Amino acid sequence: MTLFVRPTARLTLLALPLALTAALPAFAQSANSGSNVTVYGRVDLGAGRYAQDVKTSEDTKAMVQDSSTARLGFRGTEDLGGGLSAFFNLEHRFKADTGSQDGSLMWKDKAFVGLTHTRYGQLTLGRQSSPLDTRGVNGRFEAFGGDSLASNGSRGARFAAKWDNAAYYQSPSFNGLAIGVAYAAKESALSKNLSGVQMDYASGPLVLSIGQQTDASATDDWKSLALAGSYDFRVAKVMAIWAKSTDLGTNDQGEQKVLTVGVQIPAGPGQIRASYQNREDNAAQGGAEEKRLGVGYQYTLSKRSSINLSLARHQYQKGSVNNTVPLQYEVALRHNF
Repeated sequence: MTLFVRPTARLTLLALPLALTAALPAFAQSANSGSNVTVYGRVDLGAGRYAQDVKTSEDTKAMVQDSSTARLGFRGTEDLGGGLSAFFNLEHRFKADTGSQDGSLMWKDKAFVGLTHTRYGQLTLGRQSSPLDTRGVNGRFEAFGGDSLASNGSRGARFAAKWDNAAYYQSPSFNGLAIGVAYAAKESALSKNLSGVQMDYASGPLVLSIGQQTDASATDDWKSLALAGSYDFRVAKVMAIWAKSTDLGTNDQGEQKVLTVGVQIPAGPGQIRASYQNREDNAAQGGAEEKRLGVGYQYTLSKRSSINLSLARHQYQKGSVNNTVPLQYEVALRHNF
């Protein structure tokens, strides 16, 4: 749905985060004992040498930039009694190096409201993560949590990470097994409705995930499947993600496969981390192949703050193009609040 927004309304929307921040103390005082609202976020900036565009050149440039996108979020819950609670979550993304908004959406990462029951699970409505991104292919299965220069992201293949106008049901855990089902109507200019399912199993040091979803654009729709898992050996935690998207393109002949493997090794006050990713497009998608290796160390200053050291090597091949970017590096300071 597209709405016309008057200039005065735009100013109101831009002022919303500040107004919410100012109103939180009064809200907290007036709320009953079963309600709470939390302000949270992250600022994460790094200095180093970064690739400009591996698809077109091997050039790197010394810069100060976001090591991971900064965020400002608001979440709250209210205990309704009998095991039932209402909750909401809003999260804004921005670039801390310039102060600019990340993209065109105010609440780019999430904007949803929901009900949860200790026995029956939870239902959420609004803009939220798709099934594969919610508990499947996300930061817990990538060695750097999907963030920092050395990271290889966390989503893989071509599935959409966020769905608008979505309804998502997440079951409680039954002996370690939990199931999520989601549906999003094509209220915007999409060729079809979106749907997906995800299953998660956790038992001690072992976590496994499998999920499938259908995404769409205005002219195309495609399917994605993802498998992911991790095992904590205490001396090292290993993890892997395999994802495949099919039926890409209007002729449904395109495919993309992504494999990501990683390890986290406790060392001193932090962790040594390594992550490798291979991404392949079939001929119908252009036949590109990308390989990326990241190695780093997270030095933990406190529960909220860390210094993250990164090294990365990136290769891209497509037709006559064969670019290998010289070693990239970064030193970043991250603070979560």
